[in-house]
Order: sequence, then structure tokens, then C-alpha cells
Amino acid sequence: MKIAVYTDDGFLHESMEAVLNNLGNDPELPFKLIILQNLKQMTEVLSVSDLNMALIDLGTPKGKEAAEFLYLNDSGCSCYLLDKDETHGLFGYQVKAKDFLIKPVEKGKLLRIVSEEVKRQQENVVKEIKVKVEGLWKAIVPASILYVESMGHNLIFHMVSGRDIKFVATFKEYYPILNMIPRFLRCHQSYILNLDYVSNMRSDVFLLGSGEEINISRQYRKECRQYYIEYMMKKYYENT
Repeated sequence: MKIAVYTDDGFLHESMEAVLNNLGNDPELPFKLIILQNLKQMTEVLSVSDLNMALIDLGTPKGKEAAEFLYLNDSGCSCYLLDKDETHGLFGYQVKAKDFLIKPVEKGKLLRIVSEEVKRQQENVVKEIKVKVEGLWKAIVPASILYVESMGHNLIFHMVSGRDIKFVATFKEYYPILNMIPRFLRCHQSYILNLDYVSNMRSDVFLLGSGEEINISRQYRKECRQYYIEYMMKKYYENT
């Protein structure tokens, strides 16, 4: 995964290195951090390398031009903007940035952002989930799953179509796979749901567009609320 940081701020550079060290280095998705300090370097990198993610410090000379170049290049790279002046946040809409961050950015915030981008990249790898039903392997497209339920020694994939796929397995086997896909969120010991089909969230339940209600365990409530709000905001931001 190639991440470019356009900045002349040494602290931001060090923070990103600390974040990547914290995440480790998955052999299937190794990190490559590229530090850029001027527009010429940005154009050169984009001409020879596909970037997955870019953090652009608007306070760095030609920062806005770098963001515009990235947008016009249509590289498919996820762009995040940073600046001390929050009024520059509107510029993010012009270049389709995924988010605008106020400097100084906490390492925890950077960690969440990079982690989500890693999940997004991994999701591109997870094209299908294989399950064994009555001795036969079936391939399931993740987007077709409404929610997953654990029941004893079985898992049930409740599908958007209304069909249920029940097979012998545990969360322990499938959670690592589902957790790589940003749209899936575990909200209960027995439930993992697809946030794309959530219509609303109350204090203790998720309401699905299908009319079903999925309980949220007390231990997951704070994390679920934060993740749900951030996920929906990013989804809205990406579609505007």
C-alpha cells in the first residue's frame, strides 16, 4: 500500500511513520511511505507510481495545487487534506477529498484513517467469501449479506434477497475476513451487520431498511456509535 504525505512538517512525517509502525507490515499489503515536499515531486511520483492514499498539508507551498493535480489526474487515490485553518475545509469538496483534518492531527486520528484505508484495500482483495453448505462450497459476494448471526455451532448469513444461508462455523473463523471489509461492523456477540443496509441507529439497536432490528451489546455501544457516524459521514462525503 503506497501512501504519500505532501508536507514540510517534520512532526507529521514522524507521526505517519509511528502510525505505520503501530500497524505492522502485512506481507500481503506492505506499506510504502513516500514523503513529498513540492509539486514537482508529486507529479513525478504520480507518473511512475500508483498511490493508494495521499495526505496533503495545505500549509506546505503549492499544497492546493498538489491536491488539484491529484484530483485532475483521476488516479483513484484516496485524498485527505490537512491545515491549521479550518476555513480551507471547503476546498476539500472541490477536489473530492475524503476528509479534512485540522492540524496538529492526533496520532490516534491518523491511525484510524490509515486503518480504514487498509481495510478498503483489503476489501478489494476479498471479492467473495466461501462457505461450506451441506458438503458443497459456495461463493458469496460480501455486498449481498445483510447481516451475520451466530447461533450455537452455526453461522447464518442473512442475505439481502431474504434468503438465509446456514452452515457449521464460528465467528472465530469468519470474523477476521469480515473485519477486513469496512462495511461490516460487529455490534453484538451474535451479530455482525452490513452498515450499507442500516437506516438508523438508536442507543441499543440498529434499524435495517428491511425493518429488522439488530441489538447492540452494551460493551459495543460506544465503539459502534463512533464507527457508524464516521462510516456514514465518509459515505456521504464520497457521494457529494
